[in-house]
Amino acid sequence: MGHDAETLIEHFTFEREKNPNFFFDYDTDSDNRMLRCFWADSESRRSYAFFGDVVVFDTTYNTNRYSMIFALFVGVNHHGQTIIFGCRLLSDEMIESFVWLFSKFLEAMPNQATPVVIITDQDAAISKAISMLLPFTQHQFCLWHILNKFLEKINVMLYNEQYHRLVNIIKQSESPEEFEQRWTEIMETTNLDSNDWLINMYEIRNRWVPTYVNHVFSAGMSSSQRVESNHSFLKRLDGLDDPYHPQYSFDGTHNDGFTSITNNNYEDVNVNFDNYFP
Repeated sequence: MGHDAETLIEHFTFEREKNPNFFFDYDTDSDNRMLRCFWADSESRRSYAFFGDVVVFDTTYNTNRYSMIFALFVGVNHHGQTIIFGCRLLSDEMIESFVWLFSKFLEAMPNQATPVVIITDQDAAISKAISMLLPFTQHQFCLWHILNKFLEKINVMLYNEQYHRLVNIIKQSESPEEFEQRWTEIMETTNLDSNDWLINMYEIRNRWVPTYVNHVFSAGMSSSQRVESNHSFLKRLDGLDDPYHPQYSFDGTHNDGFTSITNNNYEDVNVNFDNYFP
């Protein structure tokens, strides 16, 4: 492994020596380069025992300097605050990597308990890994991600004219029958009924449209507002978009930024890695 990766593993090892309940594991390739890493501290593992029924897993953040994908497993506590169950770094988004990741997540959590609901973005590799390792967990797609795709998937003029109407149909329909009737009507009247992406999204509507998933407890995590707040928080982290920012370095000075996960409401923390992972 490179010097930075070795320093990170040394630091994680030191943390586990201080507290045996600190969990981490990693994997390397044939050239001993780090491929993936997962870690969770004792507070996160303990929180999962109480609040692990619903988990949101997001893979949309890249550590530019190391060309690795950073993501969180998050949930919500009894105060409605977002809490963190674990963190990971991945060098790719292949099925093998997600299978490894979810297996380590389950290994780290108390009694290897599986969540009732897991919410992710719409990714084939993630879906396959979840079907393999979490077959009895209800897998939902993140509504916030899907709504953000409308602009790139439909005509700009139609988007400007019809987006708010579409959102109203998606969010305000009180029954599957109402949603299907209103959706069919807008597709036909706007000539969107031939849009392949919209056809596909309709076919999997039971994975993301609120009226199809609201019967299962999700602690409000399926709402776009909750997931959007997660995105907003991570985007505000110091140096997130700067590939050479020292907070992204494993040089020993900022390793604490990748170690101890604190379970705070995002709104209550100062937004930099040192405060986020003190």
